[in-house]
Amino acid sequence: MPSSKSATATLFCKRCFKPIKEASFRGLLGNPSICYDCYREFGPKWIRWKEGAVDCLALFDYNEAVRSSLYQFKGAGDIELASVFFSYPLPILRMLYHDFTLVPAPSSPSHNQARGFNQVEEMGKVLGLPVLKALVKDEGTKQTDLSALEGTAVGKMIHLAPKTVVKGKKILLLDDVFTTGSTARACLKLLARAGAKKLRLLVMAKTQFKGR
Repeated sequence: MPSSKSATATLFCKRCFKPIKEASFRGLLGNPSICYDCYREFGPKWIRWKEGAVDCLALFDYNEAVRSSLYQFKGAGDIELASVFFSYPLPILRMLYHDFTLVPAPSSPSHNQARGFNQVEEMGKVLGLPVLKALVKDEGTKQTDLSALEGTAVGKMIHLAPKTVVKGKKILLLDDVFTTGSTARACLKLLARAGAKKLRLLVMAKTQFKGR
């Protein structure tokens, strides 16, 4: 007789490894992979802004908690952390973007090969949206190594993938961190030119440049 253990098994936070007390609210939260304490440590901000006519949303400020967890996931290759960034607010995100096709921001093939995965694609899987790998990035200097003035060079390194059909689709561009915005703007421009019906941008974290 099949065991019902999986239906009642204790969920553990993939970041702090403590039991997730919110498990009793699974009907509302689904099966979160991060506890509320860790989510609160990330400091949810729900930052909204526009890039031209495109509505943009970042869940977190790029603070130390987010930075260290992203490094563990992206830099150290801990793929188990892929779902923690979008897991807790997942029901809201699915409601906001339920009829969109997800396009992950690209990273260079050598970086994907070195870590064994594209971090943005892995982060986006939890959203459960259809995925279109519409964009490719040439080998070259990482965007985070470029100054704000040099960031425009990123646009020359990103291209629409061959035989990609974007026309008429509602596209959600997903990225991990928004810094200067050069990557996001280059991607949005390409997707708009390719005929996207509607464009939205979702990023996990945004760097907040404070006035001097």
